[in-house]
Amino acid sequence: MNIADFGGVVNDGAPDDDALRKAFEEALQVHAAGVFLPAGNWHFEQSIFVPRGMTLKGSYTRPHVAEKEDLEGAGTTIECYVGKISDAENIEKNPWEFPSCVYLQGSSTLEGVNIVYPEQTDPLHPMPYAWTIFCNSAYDANQEPTEAARCAVINSTLVNSYAGIFMAWASNDHLIRGVNMAVFKKGIVLDGVTSLGVIENVNIHNQYSWAFYQVKASDAEKTAAFAKRDLENLTGIEIHRADWGWLSNIFVIYAKMGFVFSKSLSADSSQWEMGTRALPSLDLVNVGCDLCDVAIQADYVNSGIGVNFTNGNFLGRVLVGDDSYGSIRFTNSFFSFGIAAKDSLADQFQIGRHATLQMTNSEVLTFPAGVPLWRGSIFRNRGILQLNNTILAVTDTNWFDMGQFVHLKSEENGIATVQNIVGRGVDFRFKTTEKGRIRASGIEFDTANRQYNPPK
Repeated sequence: MNIADFGGVVNDGAPDDDALRKAFEEALQVHAAGVFLPAGNWHFEQSIFVPRGMTLKGSYTRPHVAEKEDLEGAGTTIECYVGKISDAENIEKNPWEFPSCVYLQGSSTLEGVNIVYPEQTDPLHPMPYAWTIFCNSAYDANQEPTEAARCAVINSTLVNSYAGIFMAWASNDHLIRGVNMAVFKKGIVLDGVTSLGVIENVNIHNQYSWAFYQVKASDAEKTAAFAKRDLENLTGIEIHRADWGWLSNIFVIYAKMGFVFSKSLSADSSQWEMGTRALPSLDLVNVGCDLCDVAIQADYVNSGIGVNFTNGNFLGRVLVGDDSYGSIRFTNSFFSFGIAAKDSLADQFQIGRHATLQMTNSEVLTFPAGVPLWRGSIFRNRGILQLNNTILAVTDTNWFDMGQFVHLKSEENGIATVQNIVGRGVDFRFKTTEKGRIRASGIEFDTANRQYNPPK
């Protein structure tokens, strides 16, 4: 069904809510695939409900950047005037209490659109809004899910959302593919997933809002202000209960926290004690967090499968909490720290007392340029750490207070195994405190490359 056949008029600034509702009603009657929004700007002042099994489809057939021409009608743009709220603290715990822009019901799809909030005019002091896209299951009177949602978001761009995509409580078999987003608070949140879901080809970067705010890449002052805002406020991907999931080709740039793993928002303590239930188990391939404060924060990880990263690129700290009983594994991954050009009092890797972190065939590179004071360690270990076939490189040692610098500090009951390691830049400094233990073998110090300078 074409919305234009039901009274919708593109680019006229008038509400198109009634036309879309009539189009979906007809689509349900004749068993159509859904409703099509042609290229242009469509104005909505009420929440959009995509019925079960239906698709709301725009003109885009691939992931896109919302350039000036797109926002002026070269592609399909949904202008959202709904969802402004005063309470931004509980939009995750009670999302049905706040009006999202788009509700996806069972087995429904949103595809090929821009979504923009025209009233979100101050990007440095954004107004809180409810979730732009909420994957909505069927619920009973007690707000317990009675039907799995199985939603999809494909080839779409969120231009200036406060909170992006929320898929939770029976959002099994979800699909998020080819999505670009500029968000102020949170990008994607998953919870209550009990079967395989897929998230792939997702970019979270404030550049997707530049055209709306008339910012150019050459405007260093404005782009720096956007980056500072996100470093202080943004969480990229937040995953709670996920019994199994597959994430690939995901990139977050400028975030306070890039990837967060935690217990279910709706679980009581019996469901996550000792990491046995209601916690994330995931495979992540070709993912990264660039120029982030914390690249990975794992408060809770499932003790069975755990969280596995392959081919990762992380410019930010890795924090694994004391209550994370599961394993976090990195293979063929790259890490760096010190990019934020500020004094560092923190450790790059902090491994909690019950956690296991494994790193294989990877490289840890510290850029101290612009960091006049380093008081942290590369690894602060209180759990179990295994390093295999990995490079530890520290550049330009003149920047460091070498009396404080430590590669690996194992404390409390921390156990670290370090095997087949090449060090570049400084001599190794390992330190144990209390009952910490370190076993090291096959370590080589690369004296020929003492001043190690990576490609710019």
